[in-house]
Amino acid sequence: FTGTNTLTALDAYGNTVTGFDASANNITVTTTGLTGSISGLSGTDKLSSAVDFSSGVANLTSLGLKYTGTVGSGTFTFTPATGTAVT
Repeated sequence: FTGTNTLTALDAYGNTVTGFDASANNITVTTTGLTGSISGLSGTDKLSSAVDFSSGVANLTSLGLKYTGTVGSGTFTFTPATGTAVT
């Protein structure tokens, strides 16, 4: 990944959920279209720590998100235990 990559927790109305806690609602990161592995997050391929989000935003770059695998085009999906996934 290049640059700074972030993920923002939003409610059903598009508002940032400033108190989002990933330890209560783990977010799993998966990929389609690419073969490889995701690592570097608090739960390897999950955001699972209460401190992963600050004011509703997770800085995936500083958290250490890494993808090791094939090069090409693909989609990364972030799926919370409850709620709607985002790509």
